Amino acid sequence: MAQPFADPLPQLNRSRKMLEDADRPGFFKDYYKAVRKATSNDQFNEFSKLKTDEERFRFCFNLPAAHDIDIRTYFKGKSEKEAMEKKEAGNKCFGRKNNVEALKLYSQAVVKAPVPSGKYWKLIKECADPRKMTLYAICLANRSAALYHLREYHYCVKDIDEALEHHYPKELKYKLYKRKARLLSHMKQHVDARDAYRQALKWLDWAKMEREKRIEHQTEIQKWLKMYETGKVVKNWDVPEGYIEPAPLIPNLTGGSNERFPSLSKKVDVKYDNNQGRYAVAAEDIEVGDVIATEKPFASVLLREEYGNHCQKCFKVTKAPIPCKKCSSVLFCSVECRQESSFHSIECPILDLLTGSGMSINCFLAFRLVTQYPLSFFLDFKDQLTEEDPKDTTNNKQVYDPSDFLRLYHLVCHSQSRTPEDFFHRCIMIVFMVKALKKTKYFETKGSASSTWRSVTPRAAQLTCCAYPLFKDKGDKITDTEAFVGSLLLRFLQIVQFNAHEVSEFVLAAPKCFDGSKNESLGAAIYPTLALFNHSCHSAQVRLFSGNQVITKTIRQIRKGDLIPENYGQSFTSKIKSERKAELADRYWFECNCEACQKDWPMYKDMTNSVLTFKCHKCQGPLPVNTENLLIPFFKCERCGDQTNILSSLKNLQNTEQTFKGACKEMELFNLEKADNLLVENLKQLESCLYAPYRDYHLTQEAYMRVCLCQGNNKVKSLKTEE
Repeated sequence: MAQPFADPLPQLNRSRKMLEDADRPGFFKDYYKAVRKATSNDQFNEFSKLKTDEERFRFCFNLPAAHDIDIRTYFKGKSEKEAMEKKEAGNKCFGRKNNVEALKLYSQAVVKAPVPSGKYWKLIKECADPRKMTLYAICLANRSAALYHLREYHYCVKDIDEALEHHYPKELKYKLYKRKARLLSHMKQHVDARDAYRQALKWLDWAKMEREKRIEHQTEIQKWLKMYETGKVVKNWDVPEGYIEPAPLIPNLTGGSNERFPSLSKKVDVKYDNNQGRYAVAAEDIEVGDVIATEKPFASVLLREEYGNHCQKCFKVTKAPIPCKKCSSVLFCSVECRQESSFHSIECPILDLLTGSGMSINCFLAFRLVTQYPLSFFLDFKDQLTEEDPKDTTNNKQVYDPSDFLRLYHLVCHSQSRTPEDFFHRCIMIVFMVKALKKTKYFETKGSASSTWRSVTPRAAQLTCCAYPLFKDKGDKITDTEAFVGSLLLRFLQIVQFNAHEVSEFVLAAPKCFDGSKNESLGAAIYPTLALFNHSCHSAQVRLFSGNQVITKTIRQIRKGDLIPENYGQSFTSKIKSERKAELADRYWFECNCEACQKDWPMYKDMTNSVLTFKCHKCQGPLPVNTENLLIPFFKCERCGDQTNILSSLKNLQNTEQTFKGACKEMELFNLEKADNLLVENLKQLESCLYAPYRDYHLTQEAYMRVCLCQGNNKVKSLKTEE
């Protein structure tokens, strides 16, 4: 990240953009105005003299006006009534063999159904309403039937296992075990299929049916068991393709992994200087299409608009969603992702409160950096949280582990360039966050985050909108631990501003069709290694995602020693220089001096072929050529003095037209691999004879980026319907 310029733009407006979601109004805006108005000039002058984040947070927390807000836990709970309605509607669709609609309705029922779990359910197990105890499991079992007919066998087995774990009626268990056995048999998991048939035979004794029907089922199951038990080789084979959910596609880094920066290719190195900060350069020549970075996020947050169809943990599309056990707001793609999402056990009872505040996704990401770890995690690091010189850490030989908390903690935050007004605004947001965090009992345990749910009664968790008042804080009490966490949140909020990345998904307007497709945001994440790349309005790479894991591929050649830039959202092809520079200064606090800005390259719509910059055949120096008055093909290079005949380059340009047409044809047929290869070849042909900007070159880059994006997160846009 480049160093900030000395006099950043007015930071009150900038701070608002970073903290408040302009598209979702909330109460924080008015809360902040009230606190700011109640703060006297003398108080603010005192605040402006404070030097540390903890001092700033303590000061703001102790302001009386900061406590004129009643923080309550608020979230969307379960609804037995809604679950029953969705289940019955799903049954009707399933009866009509409309399995797609049945799957949708059963999934809605699964999300709304109360989940029997924890000590509370064990206590009332004997006297509870059996229908209520088994509703969640029955909804899962019904959904497994729809998944079976849709040939989604992987999800079908998962649903059966989850139903059996959650009080599925014992008189019906034989059905589920038989279904599971058939599935496992299809999947060549013969040992597991045999065990499932044994369970089916065991639970058949509990089934409520006539004797003849029982004998019929028993005979069928015993036939399968005999086949398995007398077979010469009974084992679990590799699951055939199509019967299991494919693993996320994470390509290998070109040239292998960098020893110091394991998320980067060996072709990439990281340097430091006082003007640019840390930045990535080419350790050797990098070609178009090279994979130069793959990285898991240190933390990630899903956009609220995507809660209904993407996993909170990994951002995968949820074909058969698994719900939170307490609320009906969030979904997971699997039981495993739900178990690994300890952050949600903290956020769950206050999720709608946070959303209602109108705070930005940057604030959610800073909050997630805390909630994904128990308090003990941060307390263990407390003595190690000192400032470090980025030059020293860049030049030493230590491995840059992106999962190391200290790597995250030491990302740039430019505290020295912030105004008191900016700090004050952020501190009031942190006061709100800490007050909300206190309602989750996060500070009452130094162990696992899961214990926070002890404070929410099971009865309250079942209400559709659970809002229950808690006492108002007195306002003058804050523990050292709470102040420490507040200081962490304040630092995280500064770090996120400069280091967060958008996580996206490529949306097709129709199956296997690029027409009308576009890249849409899924959320935000922080990648400690990717954050080291500096910006250029002429980016050298495209970011695609597998879930929330980032993959970057180069879209142009980079010579050894040259900067490897990414793009911070401002591309010269779509915005004029003044707008780009203003937005980069406003958000990232630096003045862009990339080649596109220095030479004021035209936007794509304004590009012409009247003047092209060819490459000298000897030294690769630039040769500006007025193609409208091209009388002779020989041009002298100002760098080396040699004459270059550009006829061969002109012929090469003609050949690229045919290559590009071939690539477009493959894109129409949705042959992504062939289109990828042709577009890479085309870009190499163009780069061999021309310098940017060149209309056809950037058109090819755009096509190549679309093909790359389609190889990551992608989906076909569906028409939104009323639930």
